[in-house]
Amino acid sequence: MELMKHGAMMTVMSALLTALAWPATLLAATDFIDSTWTIAIDRSDKAGKLLAEVLLGGLQGNRPVTLVGYSLGARVIYKCLECLAETESSAELIERVVLLGAPIPIKDENWEAAREMVSGRFVNAYSRNDWMLGVAFRASLLSQGLAGIQPVDIPGIQNVDVTDLIDGHSSYLWATQKILDQLELDSYYPVYNSILCHF
Repeated sequence: MELMKHGAMMTVMSALLTALAWPATLLAATDFIDSTWTIAIDRSDKAGKLLAEVLLGGLQGNRPVTLVGYSLGARVIYKCLECLAETESSAELIERVVLLGAPIPIKDENWEAAREMVSGRFVNAYSRNDWMLGVAFRASLLSQGLAGIQPVDIPGIQNVDVTDLIDGHSSYLWATQKILDQLELDSYYPVYNSILCHF
């Protein structure tokens, strides 16, 4: 009888430990993702400052540049624009900007100042299907808005909904050329407003 009690207890304990192991593993994975994501965000912010220094140094010559960035590359561009906004009369350096799946909060950032640094088109391409940004940024930032999954409601920023083309965050890798072709960056658009791309 004692042996049966001990055996039953081991079965219950085994099931209980198994049930607790999954949440513990997921929690550990979340901590890993958080620390890795935090490091990546910090590095992209620093890279944006370096890009601003390079542009201010004139290494690109006397012509304005077009900046296109995906994911953290889009964040690098945005942070570059923020740094340029802190300097005087640097708006002539950047002709066009395209942000694809940008992990940039909408409410806590100075989008107006960043927009002033771009002399031509400023495009925010976003996808409502980009759940990777939602996972990485968590619900706290999503409540403030996120440029990679929704429009940025700032005059002069052209929002392009690419949801039909983008299934997830990595879809931008093979869809970038199609998005850029559809944007016709060399064309002049006198009115900047939200458009829906049809592919």
